[in-house]
Amino acid sequence: MEDGILKAMTADGSIRAVIATTTKAVACARERHELSYTATAALGRVMTSGLLLASLMTRQGQVALKFQGNGPLGRILVDAQPNGKVRGYVDNPQVELPLNSLGNFDVGAAIGNSGFMHVMVDHGFGRPYSSMVELATGEVGEDVNRFLVSSDQTGSIVVVGVHVSKTGVEAAGGLIIQLLPDHTEETICQIENNITTFGTFTFLMRRGMGLEDILKRILTGFDVHILTDVEPVQFYCKCSKERFVEALKILPKTEILSMAEEDGQAEGRCHFCNEFYYVGRESLLDLARS
Repeated sequence: MEDGILKAMTADGSIRAVIATTTKAVACARERHELSYTATAALGRVMTSGLLLASLMTRQGQVALKFQGNGPLGRILVDAQPNGKVRGYVDNPQVELPLNSLGNFDVGAAIGNSGFMHVMVDHGFGRPYSSMVELATGEVGEDVNRFLVSSDQTGSIVVVGVHVSKTGVEAAGGLIIQLLPDHTEETICQIENNITTFGTFTFLMRRGMGLEDILKRILTGFDVHILTDVEPVQFYCKCSKERFVEALKILPKTEILSMAEEDGQAEGRCHFCNEFYYVGRESLLDLARS
């Protein structure tokens, strides 16, 4: 199944939803950063959350998420765009923890339940909007839900998950369901019952269900209208050697000369995608002369 994201709404106007599958994007992040199982689950949940929020909150800008908890993973940073492009990294990618009492990866302990989730929404024009909420559990979904409730003053249900085995990332994705003013208590009960009955998001994915099928299964009992075509999702980083060279130009010429003479090159690494860039001695000397 290809990664993708789409939006929907119920015919009665009580529910707005956005759903995404991110298996290949998370697998790419795992490979680039050499992530442990626990770090894969944590970064994958945050990447999926970033894509879902970007789809909900901006049309042409981006959403940046930062989880800063008291757990051993350190910071998790993600940039996501509504066109399905996402990138991210974790400070300590090799951290591994025992499974929790439910037999799942202990993302909550790895991120920590004390700290903050930072959200910055850049609409592509005007000043970016930023917000910060205290972490609820460190499990990501609950923390994103807390942010939505505090920022939009609307009830929501956030489900994000990553299933990783010895063979790799088998399933990753999630959805956000926002309860609009026309919803009733029965609406909430129906959705929660559906989620309990039909299993986890990644369970449905591993059964071969696509985006529309999963969404309609979770929203069983509602008339669901699909609003968009499926937008492809990919791990994408906008770094490049050209950007690295432009960054070098900011340095004092004496420092550039020093790198050329002492090291014979300049070396840089992108945190988001782990790509390395090198500029050789002659190119450094040309920069110093320019």
